[in-house]
Parts: sequence; C-alpha cells; structure tokens
Amino acid sequence: MRIPLILFTLGLLSFNAWAVEPPSTVPFAKRYDPASITTASRAREVIAAYDNEKRVWENWYKEETAQCYRNFFVTYCLDKAKSERTEHINEARRVWLVARDFLRKERSEQAVKDRKAAEAKQAAKNAKMDAQPARVAKAPPKTRDVTPRKPGEGHAADRVLTPEEEKANAEAYAMKQQEREQRIAEQESKVPEAPSMTPEERIQARAERRAAAEKKRAENIKKRAEKAAEYERQVKLREEQEKKNSVTGDLIPRL
Repeated sequence: MRIPLILFTLGLLSFNAWAVEPPSTVPFAKRYDPASITTASRAREVIAAYDNEKRVWENWYKEETAQCYRNFFVTYCLDKAKSERTEHINEARRVWLVARDFLRKERSEQAVKDRKAAEAKQAAKNAKMDAQPARVAKAPPKTRDVTPRKPGEGHAADRVLTPEEEKANAEAYAMKQQEREQRIAEQESKVPEAPSMTPEERIQARAERRAAAEKKRAENIKKRAEKAAEYERQVKLREEQEKKNSVTGDLIPRL
C-alpha cells in the first residue's frame, strides 16, 4: 500500500519541479477592462495587447509541454498545460472581440459619413450638369454672317440654328444624359463585391466608382472641347487665307 503512495508523491514532486512559471496570474479582463474601450486608440491598444498575450501563452505552452515529458504524469501534465493555455487565451479573446466590434462600428459610421459627403458632392455636380442644356437653349443665338456664299466657300458651322433645332439638340442632350445614367447603374450592378462587405461599405464602393466614372467623363468632355476649339481655329485660319487670296487675285491686272 505504501508503494503506490510513494510513487504518487514522487510524481507530484517531479511535476512541481519541472513546471514552467505562467506568463501572468492576473486575468486579461482585469488588466484591460472591456468597459474602458471607449475610443479607437484604446481599442487598438487592447488588440495589440491581445496579440502579445496570445504569443506569450503559446511560447509558455511550448516550454511547458517540453517539460512535461520529464515528469512522471506526462499525459496529465500535457492536458493541464493545454487547458490552462486555452482558458487564458479565450478569456483574452472575449475582450479582444469588444475592441474589434468597437473599431468596426467606428469604421462603419465613418463610411456612412463619407458616402453622404460623396453623394452630396455628386448631386451638386449633377445639378450643375443638368442646368447646362437649359442655359444653352435660352442663350441668344450668336450673330453670324449669313450672307449667301458660293459653293465651296465658308463652312457648315457658320449656319445659325433655328429655335426648333436648338430645342431638339437640348432634348437629345437630356436623353443622352438619361441613357448614360442607366448605363452607369447597369455597370455598377455587374461589378462583383466581396461577400464580407457591409451595406455601408458597398454603398461607399459604388460612390467611389461613380465618382471615378464622372471624372473620366469630365476629362473626355474637356478633350472634345479642346479639339472643337482647335477645329474652329483652323477654320478661321483657312477663311482668312481664302480672303487674302481673293484680294490678291483682284489686284492682279487682267490682260
């Protein structure tokens, strides 16, 4: 009867002799109270502390399991080390979840603010663009020289548009604007989105894509305007050259 008791006592002495000191005896929740997570900086501090807590307990577990093989009760030692590590990491993880959710909520609220700002900016830009056809339609026609010319003289751009033609142009412009909005909406619906994105993040992503499309469209309009201005300049130069040639021809004496 004394032999089992002696073996048990020797086993306990061996277990205590080779045990590794745990990283901390104070629970993580007491060192980082979840109620103290009220700012983003505090939340990031808790997250960094959790990463460190997990790392030191993993290192402790490796050292402890290595020492377990030098003890008498190897299986009991391994199970105890695993249970202790899991318990402390899970306790720290519960605090980490509070910090993570706090940051997620803050990012979501910021995304909503950014989306509203982008939508307001885009609405102002759309209102400005929608007002352009009306100004063009109401603007008085430019005074141009409508003197009949011989075939081949001048250019078709010199012709003054009638009110009916200007109205038709304005309606065609409005129709193109509507078609463009429909194309953009269809393209946005076909763009794949990550399943993990929140509704606010999806709205923000659509607003960013729409802003990029509007920027590209504005650049294209600017390029077309520059080409049109260059074309008008070339037309004027050609007309001036034709006038000079005509005057020179009149001065030459005919035989």
